[in-house]
This record gives sequence, structure tokens and C-alpha cells, in this order.
Amino acid sequence: MNLSAFKQFHLNIKIRMIVSFISDIAEMSIFPFMAIYFSSNLGAAWAGAILTLTTVVSIIFGMYGGFFADRFGRKKVIVAGSILQTASFIMIALANSPWFESVWLTFVMFFLLSITSRFIDPASEALLIDASSEDEQPLMYRFIYWSANLAFSIGILVGALFFQEHKFELFLGFAILSIFTFLLTLGWIRDDYVPKNEEKKKNGVFSGLLSSYIKVLRDTRFMFLCISTLLVLSLESQLYGFIAVRLSEDIHTSVFGIIIDGPRMLSILIITNTIIVIFASSILGKMAHKFNIKTVLFAGLFLYVAGYSFLAWSKLIIVLTIAIAIATIGEVLFQPVRSTYVAQLANKDARGSYIAVSGLSMDAGQILGSFGLMVSAFLSNAMMAGLFLFIGGLGILGFFWSIQNSRLKTK
Repeated sequence: MNLSAFKQFHLNIKIRMIVSFISDIAEMSIFPFMAIYFSSNLGAAWAGAILTLTTVVSIIFGMYGGFFADRFGRKKVIVAGSILQTASFIMIALANSPWFESVWLTFVMFFLLSITSRFIDPASEALLIDASSEDEQPLMYRFIYWSANLAFSIGILVGALFFQEHKFELFLGFAILSIFTFLLTLGWIRDDYVPKNEEKKKNGVFSGLLSSYIKVLRDTRFMFLCISTLLVLSLESQLYGFIAVRLSEDIHTSVFGIIIDGPRMLSILIITNTIIVIFASSILGKMAHKFNIKTVLFAGLFLYVAGYSFLAWSKLIIVLTIAIAIATIGEVLFQPVRSTYVAQLANKDARGSYIAVSGLSMDAGQILGSFGLMVSAFLSNAMMAGLFLFIGGLGILGFFWSIQNSRLKTK
């Protein structure tokens, strides 16, 4: 991706990309390490309970965030969430400062930070859709996908370097950046979406929430797209579950005198994935632009499913490396197209709710992926590969059916 591609977007899109990039770095610098923090201070049981509670409540707040974005406007939701996020970062910094330490205050603020992040997401993406044309959405989502992966990589590195010994400085730095992104949003974002006033008068908050999501659930094509996403993305979740465990059991070899075991092999796969996403996305995007959007979608899906199926079965380092490369190329191709179709299927007056349901399907894909480790106790590696092909195949068929809709731009 390059600066010239970024310059052509609407100002709202540019600002949200910058804000999301900073937020993604902050989240990946903190969230993956909070389990260690809570476990060391409160014990594993409390840590598990805290993280589970945070995940469940965050999902609920995401649904409300989507509804409020449609009912009150995108900018109002984003600004309200940004205020809470900024306050959370400031309080977490204080709770881990040289003068004062409190695990429980850290928990409360981490909880608030998590749910407000999820609360903002549907409004943020609805704002992106409002400000983009159907023609530029594939490029926009390719840019977002690339920048998110780059931010995740930077965030993990920053967290690994600073979280353990410099928590106060880390949280204080993100508090300052959060103030900057809040002022950027408040001063420069323009929300052209006008909510329907009759909906506010007709329904209360809870009844309006139910009514809004019932309408989304009745959109059969969109729900099939979400279910298909759930099935396909459940394969990627296996990388940190079944595949990680299988590698630790099956991979014990050496290359040029360097010992390669399961954890090292997993690191090689993750690094390969990251390198391809960051450095090859632009090339793949330019190639994809020459083809029909449906062709790109299904080529990506087939590569993705095939790659993860080989990861479930092979014991050869070269095959595993090629498999993750194929799966990653597939993901780079199909994810922006999937996001584009979500944007095109989402009803203008309920985009926040549609985006929230789409996000929920991705969460469910991660949950479904966790079952792979349990199932693997009864199946061989070859049978698990066959199961991956079956699940991925169902997802591909679901995508094929869901995009047969007049609302979608096919070129």
C-alpha cells in the first residue's frame, strides 16, 4: 500500500484509518498481556473469569453500539466512546504509576476500555461505508486490512518491549495519543448520516434494539454471508489451538543444525503470515483489481481453505511454510471483498446494526475454532484436514449463495 492510495479517500476515511491504526497498536500492546498481568496478581482462576466476562460484555456493548450508531448518529457514538477510552487509559496509567498501584482499578478500567472499543467499532465502520463509494470500497478495505495487520505487528512488539517493566509509561503514552485521536475525531469528522426521528419516537431503547436486530436477522442473504464467514474464519482460529498443539507433538527436527520444534515452527508460520500481509498486500491488490470481484473472492477462499487443510495434516517444514503462505494469500484476497459485500448488503438506515452482527459472526468463528482441539482427540490429522475441507467447503457454498443478490456490485 502507498500514500497515493491513502490520499484519494474522503477525509472521514483518512481520519478513521489514522485513529484505528493508533487504537490497534494500543490494543495489541496491552490486551494480549493482560492475561499474564491478572494471572500473576490475582491467580489464574480470577484472570480467566475477568477475561471471559470482558469478552461477553464487550459483545453485548458492540450490539448496542451498532444500534446507537443508527439511532443517534455515527459521530456521537464515536465521540462518547473516545471520551471513555481516554479516561480509561489515564486511570490505568495512574493505577500502575510509581506513586499508586491497584490491580482492581486496572481491571475496572481495562473492562471499560474493552467494552468502549467494541462499542465504537460498528459506528466507525458505518461511517467508513457512508463516506465511500461502491467502486472504492474494495481498495479501502484492502488498505484497512493491511494497516490493521501492520498495527498488530507493531503493537505486539511494543507490548513485548514495554509492558512488563514500563507499564506506567506505556499506558501514559497511549493516554496522550488517545487525547490526540479524540480531538482529531471531534474537530474533523463530519457525520452526514441523519437518523430517522420516527424510529426514536416509536420505540424505546430496548424495544428499538430488538426491532433493529430482528430486521437484520431476517435478511437471509446477509445472514448466510455471516454464517459463511463464521465457518471459514474458524479455520484460522485453529492455528492457535489444534494446529499449535499438533505442531508441538509432531515437529522435532533440525535445519542446518538449527533445532525446529513445535513452538518455533508456529513462530515461523506467524512470521511468514505477517511478512506476506505487510509486504505483498499491495502487489496482490493490484493483481486482484484486474479481475472480477467474485473471481477474487472465490480464488481467495479456495487458497485459504486449502492452506489451512494442509496445516492440519503435513509434518514437512517446507510444506507447512508453503501452506501458510497460500492461506495468507487467500486471506489477503478474500477479506477485503467480504468486507465490501457486507458494506453493500447493509441497509443504509441500519448499517451500524448490520456491522455489529457481522462482527459477532467473526467472534463466533473464533469460538467455533476452539472446538477443533476437543474434536482432534478423536480424529487423526488426516481426518482433521478432511474436516477443515468440509467446513471450508460449506463456507464457500454459503458465500456463493449469499452474493446472488441485486444489491451487490459484481465488477
